[in-house]
Amino acid sequence: MRIPREIIDQIRERVDIVQVVQRHVSVQRRGSSYVGLCPFHGEKTPSFHVVPSKHLFHCFGCNATGDVFKFVMEMEGLSFGAAVRELAQSVGIEVPEREMTPEDRRAMKARASLYDVLEAAAGFYESNLWTRPEGAKARVYLEERGFTGEAARHARLGYAPDAWSALLDNLHQQGFTPKQAFDAGLAKERRQGDGYYDGFRDRVVFPIRDNRGRVIGFGGRILEGDGPKYLNSPETRLYEKSKVLYGMFEGRRAIQNKDRVIVVEGYFDVLALQAAGFEEAVATCGTALTPEHLERLRRMTSNVILLQDSDEAGSRAAEKALPLFLAAGLSPWRLMLPDAKDPDELIREHGPEAMEQALTRKEPLLEWVVRRRRDAAGRDTVSLDRVVEDLLPILVQLRSSAVSRVAGLLGLHEASLRRRVESAARTNPAPQQEEPKPRPPSGWTPRREIVHVLWLLVHRYGETADILARTDPAVLGGEPDEVRTTIARLMTGEPVAAILPDLHEPNLQRTVSAVVARDVLYTDEEAALGMCQVLHNLDLGRREQRMLFLESEVERTAREGDAAGMRTALEEMQTLKKTTPALERALLDRNVDAWLALQTPADPA
Repeated sequence: MRIPREIIDQIRERVDIVQVVQRHVSVQRRGSSYVGLCPFHGEKTPSFHVVPSKHLFHCFGCNATGDVFKFVMEMEGLSFGAAVRELAQSVGIEVPEREMTPEDRRAMKARASLYDVLEAAAGFYESNLWTRPEGAKARVYLEERGFTGEAARHARLGYAPDAWSALLDNLHQQGFTPKQAFDAGLAKERRQGDGYYDGFRDRVVFPIRDNRGRVIGFGGRILEGDGPKYLNSPETRLYEKSKVLYGMFEGRRAIQNKDRVIVVEGYFDVLALQAAGFEEAVATCGTALTPEHLERLRRMTSNVILLQDSDEAGSRAAEKALPLFLAAGLSPWRLMLPDAKDPDELIREHGPEAMEQALTRKEPLLEWVVRRRRDAAGRDTVSLDRVVEDLLPILVQLRSSAVSRVAGLLGLHEASLRRRVESAARTNPAPQQEEPKPRPPSGWTPRREIVHVLWLLVHRYGETADILARTDPAVLGGEPDEVRTTIARLMTGEPVAAILPDLHEPNLQRTVSAVVARDVLYTDEEAALGMCQVLHNLDLGRREQRMLFLESEVERTAREGDAAGMRTALEEMQTLKKTTPALERALLDRNVDAWLALQTPADPA
């Protein structure tokens, strides 16, 4: 059974599509729309539009289009039913259980149980840290590092006790099984295969949240004893390390507002920066930066400041990331802190002002990499030639101005370096960003006039719907049934977002979405006359065909001696010859009423 249409419409109306989109994409208001970089294909110039008044999104670059349900389905990999229920829950609308298929019910229950068990674990860890005696040493540790106040509570820091089954026992009391804890990445399987034990023990724990603020995993910092200093949850159905950035949920607003993001290495660095006013800080979860990480950042900003340790390992990681940044179309910066301090340490010792001052000394990552390799190799001709050879895979991805900067840094002739880069590009072209997937071929090609009719009905309904209603329906007779049905539904005032999912013709679906996303075509004052002009243009062809038909009728009736038939055809021809120039005069005079009077025969007295 399907979810009732009225419930879907109610959810669509109540959900703020801009708010949902901003979990994934940075969009800025532009007129009645919000505009940003498309999350569905790589681009440097924003062409992705969100239209809150119509509850739709549309990309003019790759033609991705749809409503809030479609967006959530694409971005979070959900079925339509699951997307509806996710959004319904966020706005307090209940979706009848009877509408769920058994498969949907099982999938949703499994997914929900993971979120539930992770939330229960987060509450247990928090309680241990702040209210239990066993959390005392963790509180002391955090106090020494300056994390005992609001910032720690806002980040939902916790403590995992030094016990083999403290969490599992607590979860059992709340109705969760050890297998559920294992599936959520909270427990490990005993070697003998006879049970499970807690995955985090005697550690300060950092909940890792998704873009909706739900806990999906944990990081843990050891306090005493052997073992890795930091431990992260294993990957689960909810938690993929290559796609998750710690602090992104808390920092996404600041990233969008400041148009920059600071990527650091550790959880404490993120917390220290965010507490000091640098909410745009994020960190990977125990992995190197991946293309998936950079794609998430690209949707928010193109300015990425890489703040990693200044030791050899941190420097190699920064160098390794440069090609990824360039492939993602991002503008990376490298920031080195004074005295090789990390952000947490710098802020504790010298305050936020020191961090603000350090940020003024950031430099383009490309230039930092070139200088580092130049200084390591030496400045003789042979060494510089080797540096250029090593850099060629990067240089072929650069714009002309960047190649010029590299030539200056290496002390080389720009023309010479450019020739080498062009030769390398011909031999080994730089990888291109993936093109948008081609859309299936369509049999309908939108005419300009139909696009304008759709736009006027969507954006200037009050000024134009009555004009179309008073016009001969035959004016649209040459259009496919689905186009005419769509126009008829718009004339009744039905929301576009409710119509769009029913459209099967791909070009019609894209055209309607593009129309919604286009802000200005006619002003309020121009709308009525604009509709008349568009309808007149649509009708010209029909009038010409009718005139040709009538001329042939006159010839036929004359041959057959049908005087009455010939008289009827001649009268209609005369009417057409009189009304066509009269209609054109009315348009030239900007007289909408006169044009409509010629369209609609006067009622008999």
